[in-house]
Amino acid sequence: MDIVTVPRTVDDLGRPDFVRSAQPAWAKDPELPVNVRRVTLRPGETTAPHNHHDVEVWVVLDGRGEVTSDGRTVQVAAGDAVRLPPLGVHTLHNPAADRPLSFLTFWWEDLAALEAEHDRRSERTAEEGRPVLLLPSFPTPNGELHLGHLAGPFLNADLLRRGLAARGTPVGLLLGTVGHQSQVAAAAQDQGLSFYELAERNTDAIQEALAAAGVAWDVFVRPSSPRYPEIALEVFERLRADGTVTAKAVQSNYCVPCDSWLFEAFVAGACPHCGSYDTAGIECEACALPFADHELLEPSCRNCGTPAEQRELTRYYLPLEPLRERLTGYLRSVSMSARLRSYVDRVLAAPLPDLPVSTVAADGILLPADPSGATAGQRMYSAFELAARYLTAVDDLAGQQGMAGWEEYAQAVRPRTVLFFGFDNAFLRAVVFPAVLGAFTDRLELADTMVCNEFYLLDGQKFSTGRKHAIWGRDAFRPETRDQLRLYLAATSPDIRRRDFSLAQYERFVREELAGQWEGWLASVDDRLRKSFDGRAPEAGSWNREAEQFYGRIRAFASRLAEALRPERFSARAAAREVRDFVAEARRFTEVCEDVLAVQPVSATARTCMALELMAVRALAEAAGPLLPELAARLRGKLGAPAGGTPASWVAPGTAVDLTGPYFVTDALVRSAD
Repeated sequence: MDIVTVPRTVDDLGRPDFVRSAQPAWAKDPELPVNVRRVTLRPGETTAPHNHHDVEVWVVLDGRGEVTSDGRTVQVAAGDAVRLPPLGVHTLHNPAADRPLSFLTFWWEDLAALEAEHDRRSERTAEEGRPVLLLPSFPTPNGELHLGHLAGPFLNADLLRRGLAARGTPVGLLLGTVGHQSQVAAAAQDQGLSFYELAERNTDAIQEALAAAGVAWDVFVRPSSPRYPEIALEVFERLRADGTVTAKAVQSNYCVPCDSWLFEAFVAGACPHCGSYDTAGIECEACALPFADHELLEPSCRNCGTPAEQRELTRYYLPLEPLRERLTGYLRSVSMSARLRSYVDRVLAAPLPDLPVSTVAADGILLPADPSGATAGQRMYSAFELAARYLTAVDDLAGQQGMAGWEEYAQAVRPRTVLFFGFDNAFLRAVVFPAVLGAFTDRLELADTMVCNEFYLLDGQKFSTGRKHAIWGRDAFRPETRDQLRLYLAATSPDIRRRDFSLAQYERFVREELAGQWEGWLASVDDRLRKSFDGRAPEAGSWNREAEQFYGRIRAFASRLAEALRPERFSARAAAREVRDFVAEARRFTEVCEDVLAVQPVSATARTCMALELMAVRALAEAAGPLLPELAARLRGKLGAPAGGTPASWVAPGTAVDLTGPYFVTDALVRSAD
């Protein structure tokens, strides 16, 4: 007889022979079809969030606990058993203050269960009819947008917005400019303007660039939004009242000649983690890891170049370490790329820093002083503002729908949110934003999906406004170039690695692939239709093997493209690849049509092949709309097909079709600002 004994009191945990996790002697039999361990959690302890491909069963032996799997939490007690399917992220928490929690875990490999769960998760959509709010990083209004900006969060958000809308999912794109970043103050100082003069002027330019690129928003929070300071102060006051935000004295950088504190854009220095000098705030642009002001290496004044002194300054802070457990559990449940997941794990492996809440600045939201008066005159720090900017956007959206504010909207609509941001902003967006928002309210669910991109380079170098090494969005996107540039940016999207925009490669793409191959395909379809069917769509007849195969390809194209435009699996590059591969496949099918049309009179099989070619054109028009909205609208009009149709559908027999182009232009290409 083998018995599994468990500690039943806190004192038992101190026995010399106690081990947290042990394999029972009888479970060491190699013939046993399952793996078994006894695990004991101390009071307050939680297992590390994890998932795997095995089936796992937990049997609670003693105590009470909370099991969380894929965001759903249930209470368990001694005698309960829980089956955990493959791939789901799960934890077990012991909420007791004075009693251990012991359980047996059984796990085994079951490939049939793995396949079934994989299929279920692939088919499952987190939308379930709920509205989706898309929240790209708000751009900084210290300048206008270039292609490096647009190729990341903004084009990605617009592609997903159009993809969701095409499936009938309610969706809202929330945009605006960031609150009170010192980069705007520095640029305004250089140009002899006030903060808000420059911010509002550049916000106009930003909106023009977004509109030129075909990015449509439902809400846009401008720098001078009257509602924003009210919401921001409400967030601050609530968190200060409950002790989440406190004041403390810290070492900060100070310039003696300029008689000023040095923060963000006004201080130069190297990252303490990687040594990069691309630092302007509390995180490094190169490695994205956070640092405190006093940790900056070789700090100096950006205005005069003098090395900074370290002086004591009292500021408001929000310590993130006390929020670790909640943040960790939340971040484990978020859908994100492996690149971002590795970054999050790296951040969580170290002590979490204290987030600055106030700063010494001439512009921004004035905060009430702490009881000692040491923080008098300080303004809200831009990183702390992120949650309030989001709440303001949701508040505006609520007003559009006749609701009293963001709280009523959150309760009535229960939206889900998807974040879009660059890797250099990963700490602020993936850690700071949910930490502040989650500490302030639980009425709005935190984002369940994060889409992160890397830097987009221009001819091998970072886009630079200062060096004029840029291509401005307002100049590059024109009605005649919008679609082809959107497709190229998506095809070269810096999703998980830095990608490069080359004018020569873009021109070659337009000239050879679009104006050459795509135009040639559409022209050939139009030519065959005119010569053999008097320009009218035929009715399908007999099918040959190639026709059956191509029909399957049409159906698969629409499905695979839609999959790339789902929040949890979003990929601009995959979407562009599907469109390009489909056109290449359609071009190959033209050879089949040419062969069957070589026999006169026109056969029933030839009618089917011609009808399938038109179906392929319609599939491109219906499915590729998110990437190529102008081309899709033109093709639908030429095919007599209403918007919102099924991609794998016939063009109505007898419909007069004229596919005469051109659809792309090679003489209206973008130019660098160099």
